[in-house]
Amino acid sequence: MTAVPLLAMLLFSPTPEPESWRWNLPDWCRSAVERSEKQMRVTLSNRLNPYYLQGDFDGDAKLDLAVLVSAAANRKSGILVVFRDRPETVLVGAGVPLGAGGDDFSWMDAWSVRPRGPIEGAGAPPRLRGDALFVEKSESASALVYWDGKAFRWYQQGD
Repeated sequence: MTAVPLLAMLLFSPTPEPESWRWNLPDWCRSAVERSEKQMRVTLSNRLNPYYLQGDFDGDAKLDLAVLVSAAANRKSGILVVFRDRPETVLVGAGVPLGAGGDDFSWMDAWSVRPRGPIEGAGAPPRLRGDALFVEKSESASALVYWDGKAFRWYQQGD
């Protein structure tokens, strides 16, 4: 295959719709994600790889899920968290402000799970109940998004 047809195929191939890759989500959380999409008016987003992370965010020794979403109304980016043994889901970003991250996480170009344990940073570090989400803008700023037992909180790591 020559370079021109290959390039055309890559440029004009349709991007898979959320319906086709939602099946990569763990079975236990799929219905909660679908329910939250309708209630919170968000859609799954695959703008980062991976588009979902698993960690024990509430400290109950069971894996929870964090998935990238965007708000249907304004396309603001955020994170939907599904707890394994809680009926509610929690949205940060996508129109819901959280600390210096604001209400649109489109600035975020990398994320990962940071295991609970001692942390360093500006100010008094929080005591993590469970794993935290490490969110960052490469070579710019980073923070921990962590659950305090009632809500997600923002802890700036660097900028």
